Amino acid sequence: MTARPGRWWCSLAAWCLISCAYAMDVEIREPFIFLSGKVTGNEQRTLQAAIEEHPGITTVVLKNSSGGDARAGYATGEYIREKGLATLLSGYCRSSCSRMFLGGKTRAYSDDQPLDKTAVAFHGNYAQDGSLQQARMPALKAWIIKYSDGKANPELVEQWVNLPNRNGFAYFYHPQVPGIGPEGVMLCQGSEDAKLRKELCAKPQQGDALANGIVTTLEITKIPR
Repeated sequence: MTARPGRWWCSLAAWCLISCAYAMDVEIREPFIFLSGKVTGNEQRTLQAAIEEHPGITTVVLKNSSGGDARAGYATGEYIREKGLATLLSGYCRSSCSRMFLGGKTRAYSDDQPLDKTAVAFHGNYAQDGSLQQARMPALKAWIIKYSDGKANPELVEQWVNLPNRNGFAYFYHPQVPGIGPEGVMLCQGSEDAKLRKELCAKPQQGDALANGIVTTLEITKIPR
């Protein structure tokens, strides 16, 4: 982890000096802990060490993560729920990061970045060659429905966990964001031009982020600068 001027960075337990090099970037501004970048596998242990050293942490802010290690996403999401922590979105949070986000006891959008740049995105489980791992889809679907507090629309979940292209996602924006339909949801196959997603991706009307239990409130949380 590289420190940045003017930021309060974590000094975790001694073992973390090694393991944190293989985890998401960590920034602590109590009561917030920011996790950003690729999910590499040590996130749950890194988060646990941070909370042990900074017990005032109440909220995990997931910031600009394209995902990564699937097991770490599950484990970290489950740990967040076990500890009763809140989660917030800052920028994009895709793939295994989305499972970490769903772990929050409460879940919301933040004002840390522009709202039109902030979304959580879900898809299926994929092998190294990019092929969809069909045998794992029932467990993933059940996990999403459980951690959305039973609110995720099963038909919508079925669509996104079976997207054949790992570049495809179901994006959940705040409904206030213009150009994404009345519910702020886009279902992208992964073959669309990234600059034209708003025009080319499907916009299913099967509930917004709140109705699907992706967030627990549509109030935008302010993060002190």
